[in-house]
Amino acid sequence: MAMSLNDFREALLDRLLTFLWRQWSALGVLGDSSAEESWIIDPEALLIFSLPIARYEPRLFDEILAWLLTNGERLDASRLRQLLSKEDEDVIAVIGGALRYVEERGQERKWKNLAAFCHSRQVSMRGVEEPLFKERSGIFHPRAEGDKRDPSFAAFGFNRPRIKIQKPAKEVPVNARANLRFLLRALFGTGAKSEALLYLMTHESAHPREIAEAVGLFWLSLHQALLGLAQSGLVLTKPKGKKLEYWLSQRKWWEFLASTHFDDGASPKWLDWIAIFKGLENVWKTLDDLAKNPRSDYMASSKLQDSLEFVAQEFARAGFDVPIPKAGLTPQLHQRMALRFLGKIIGLENEADFAKV
Repeated sequence: MAMSLNDFREALLDRLLTFLWRQWSALGVLGDSSAEESWIIDPEALLIFSLPIARYEPRLFDEILAWLLTNGERLDASRLRQLLSKEDEDVIAVIGGALRYVEERGQERKWKNLAAFCHSRQVSMRGVEEPLFKERSGIFHPRAEGDKRDPSFAAFGFNRPRIKIQKPAKEVPVNARANLRFLLRALFGTGAKSEALLYLMTHESAHPREIAEAVGLFWLSLHQALLGLAQSGLVLTKPKGKKLEYWLSQRKWWEFLASTHFDDGASPKWLDWIAIFKGLENVWKTLDDLAKNPRSDYMASSKLQDSLEFVAQEFARAGFDVPIPKAGLTPQLHQRMALRFLGKIIGLENEADFAKV
């Protein structure tokens, strides 16, 4: 049976939500994950990608809010602002509502300025509050009325019910390899030092601008952090052409961290989650728009192909080389191959699973 565009959209949404549950479980949500991911999680990039998608999964959305209440101090507000500055108004509004929610529940010092920044980026205020949550089909949930609506999200143009009882989330398990960022932040604080060390622990060497672009921070902040770290003698420099690059003894750093915090096993991989999530965001928005605004099958395949090429470029930047579906396939086959490609990208399917798509 041929897969309709709506079926394809919902199949992709299911895969994205399953992927997000897995990532947040590794950070402590639900408390039942062993956090054995092979990569290093990027919490700021993950938050920005997750909340707009979690509008289709209210339980995940509210688990993330509970996680923020418990672990928000561990996030890098400056880095989050820098990443948000490149997002569109709708994404910023959803994140702003979440930050306003946690700000008003005891984290004013941490999030007041960033919530205000999000509010200032709203170019157009919605005349009527838009329901925050949606069914998988895209149909909005019923509106909450009067004092049953949450004022934090209403300030950003979204209508959602108040949360009556919220079970506290667990703290991030910093002894998990996937959560290396949080261990470095516990040692060196949030900011450029932790991000620079993380990058150098997973790359041979790098110039400050290269690191800044990869982690989403201002290059001057990275440069100053590296200058300070180099004074310790534990971060070193070497010339490369006309530039000066920084490096460190990865073996010594991994031995130091693993001696008390990590179980035995291979070092986790650094992935460019900023690029990865930008690619996935692009393909989801394209597919969602195609489902809402039907076009001919071949026009839809053409638009989808453009978005797949974009996501492939972003994954190539992140170090992946996964062949995308070829143009010219029948629309039905193109959708099946696209779903297979995206499933492989986010690590939810193996070769045996592909036969089922």
